[in-house]
Amino acid sequence: MPDPLHWLGVTRIHRFISMSDMKYEAITKSGITIDERVPIPPELVPKDAGVEIAAKVFAGYDGGSSYTVPSKEDLSKVMGRAFSS
Repeated sequence: MPDPLHWLGVTRIHRFISMSDMKYEAITKSGITIDERVPIPPELVPKDAGVEIAAKVFAGYDGGSSYTVPSKEDLSKVMGRAFSS
């Protein structure tokens, strides 16, 4: 992932808007400095994407102060959209 950033001459990212630890580590290990990590604001996450965000934060995504790591019990209570055929 960092290759296109290096090709464009990026050496520093002021505000990195991503919760992915894989992206963050790949970029920083390649020598690009990240000043601030910004999690996706909860109000921008669609209601039916709550399951995905909760699972990602549980799995280790960095949610900053916007998200707390749910317990396994809390994770089982998260509901997605209803299925309709």
